[in-house]
Amino acid sequence: MITDYGEQRQRSLIFDYFGSDARIRVLRRAETFGAAVFVVDFDRGPRNFRTLGSFGAGAQVTEQSSMDLLYPARLVFHYERLMSLSFAMSARSINALLLGVGGAAMWRFMQAYLPDCAPTLVDSDETIVATARRWFYLKHRVVLEAAQRFLAGSSARYDVILVDLYGPGGPAEIDEAFWVRCLDALAPGGCLANNWADFAVNPKVRPMADSLSAVAQARGLEPIFVTRRGFRDNLVQYVPTVPEIRADCVTDVLERLVRERHIPDRGRGILENCIVGTAFPIA
Repeated sequence: MITDYGEQRQRSLIFDYFGSDARIRVLRRAETFGAAVFVVDFDRGPRNFRTLGSFGAGAQVTEQSSMDLLYPARLVFHYERLMSLSFAMSARSINALLLGVGGAAMWRFMQAYLPDCAPTLVDSDETIVATARRWFYLKHRVVLEAAQRFLAGSSARYDVILVDLYGPGGPAEIDEAFWVRCLDALAPGGCLANNWADFAVNPKVRPMADSLSAVAQARGLEPIFVTRRGFRDNLVQYVPTVPEIRADCVTDVLERLVRERHIPDRGRGILENCIVGTAFPIA
């Protein structure tokens, strides 16, 4: 699988994807991640955005994270807004574990709307962390370690655990032992949320999602799956431990998050045109 190309080819791919007026801020290889990553600024009408991206197989440009330069705390990607629902699926939000930093979008959101929730950030690639500090306003300490190793060596408990672990080939390889450690690390009443990108076409995703479901159900917990209809976006899989949080309560969860955390624009249609269920969605 070729994920690195010559710099001239990489720049051409970026301009083809974001437009000829895009401004490339940095382009470099992230060794632990396993591919070149870039930061690009571009405009969409009157809005200005900054995106952290990478290159996948087949010369594919992948957007890892994006920031609205006028409103940095705004979650640009739909899946990020879905992930934010986990803060209302937990009994409380005193602390949170973010596995995978990317462009620090969730950290900025927490700083603005959950300032009373203490985040722990974990990422294995120092180049991506340094990029987030330089270009995406990250000012928080990051534990530079693989997520699996961090969980294996930690006894801390968290109200919310957000898993967003990816490489140039798609989602990181995650086994049952990882999910066991994640659920062990949840505080009573806590909630786990995992982001699955390309879930409709990547054959690796379904077995890993099923593994998380099996680990959860063995503990008497019912996973919840949410994605947009048409399967063009990411899928978010939640494991809430509060018994009252069920698939048919997700709209109430959103309303509570908007009300309690003063989310602007009433959540910007987070659940609009979405499928909510208790099983992995199949096209």
